[in-house]
Amino acid sequence: MIYHETEHGILYCGDCLDILPTLADKSVDLVLTDPPYGIDYLSPRTDNHTKIANDDLPTWGELLPLWLAEMKRTLTDSGCCCCCCGGGGGKTPVTALFTVEFIRHFNLIQTLIWDKMTVGLGWRYRPSYETIVIGSKDKDKYAFYDTSNNCSNIIRMNNVIPQAGEHPTVKPVPLMGKLINIHSQTTETALDPFAGSGTTAIACIRLNRKYILIEKEEKYCEIAARRIETELNQTDIFREAP
Repeated sequence: MIYHETEHGILYCGDCLDILPTLADKSVDLVLTDPPYGIDYLSPRTDNHTKIANDDLPTWGELLPLWLAEMKRTLTDSGCCCCCCGGGGGKTPVTALFTVEFIRHFNLIQTLIWDKMTVGLGWRYRPSYETIVIGSKDKDKYAFYDTSNNCSNIIRMNNVIPQAGEHPTVKPVPLMGKLINIHSQTTETALDPFAGSGTTAIACIRLNRKYILIEKEEKYCEIAARRIETELNQTDIFREAP
């Protein structure tokens, strides 16, 4: 169902495998998302013990090919798919498993490293990075708009520490914004089928893109809708009068 709608885009509340088939073929210019990693993630915060839906490895392994197939179908021929897929370490090499399935659906352009600029919890090789795979439908012709000739495959950017009640794996708005700028143009549409608390929408609003968000958990839809309204209200303050 449509949970929230503005002139900039739509937020659906529901399972992406129910909603993605309702979108037309080749209807989005960019897929930018942070799907479950198959690690049965549980926030280490004592005030935010939140599990992520479909994040256990068996369920994830069954659903991942279905998710990727629908993402590819909705993407324009020159569009790119950018998926966060976890960091290194752990007993199960989920980043490798994700990439193997990803290249069954997309031509792999690059694997980016997001350096979070700090070390995570734990000990012995504490995690401090995540990977982002970039793929396209066409191996030779795809959207890439960074003309600086200085676009590195390492992005150094501080992590976001979620507050109590927030989505446990929220991404920085500038991180999503950087990928939006590289792989889309103004007024084009970005799809995020695992929208969480709506970071992709915030980046799209700031960069004059349209968005389509899908989020399964209503509590995160509520947070996303609230963030979108706050962002639009702030934007309105700085708009010039007609």
